[in-house]
Amino acid sequence: MELQTIFVFIACLIFAVVAYAIPKKIKTYELYATSLFAALFGLFVDSILAVKYKLYVLDKPGIQFPALIGQVVLYSTASIIVLNFYPHDKPLKWKLIYILSVSLLTLAFEVISFTFGFIKYNEWKIWYSAISYPFLTYFLVLQFRFFQWLVRRSI
Repeated sequence: MELQTIFVFIACLIFAVVAYAIPKKIKTYELYATSLFAALFGLFVDSILAVKYKLYVLDKPGIQFPALIGQVVLYSTASIIVLNFYPHDKPLKWKLIYILSVSLLTLAFEVISFTFGFIKYNEWKIWYSAISYPFLTYFLVLQFRFFQWLVRRSI
């Protein structure tokens, strides 16, 4: 087994254990819907940027089974962790600090992924990720709020 495959499976295991072990502040159906959205949205974005435009490569060129498992598990568990600790009832200042902190941690994980060879850059630059992560994190929060609104509306 190659180093990047070992890395992604260990990362998946760690993220899954953390997502399972943390005290849940949001409802199970919200976790399910949001983690499913995060996995599908992440796969969609990666399909466009990595497969179609070849800006970066996850694992090896094309769609690889270990990378696909990694994407689904990492995106879904990360969304559970991020939304569980998001300061929903705090002032805007704390929300901004949280989003920037999550973005820095995500950027650090990307650098580690690059170091282990899980992600390889073609035309992509790390600062593109640094700019994107705050928006993607906030987009996840907006999707979560939208889902809550849909549930309230249907009751």
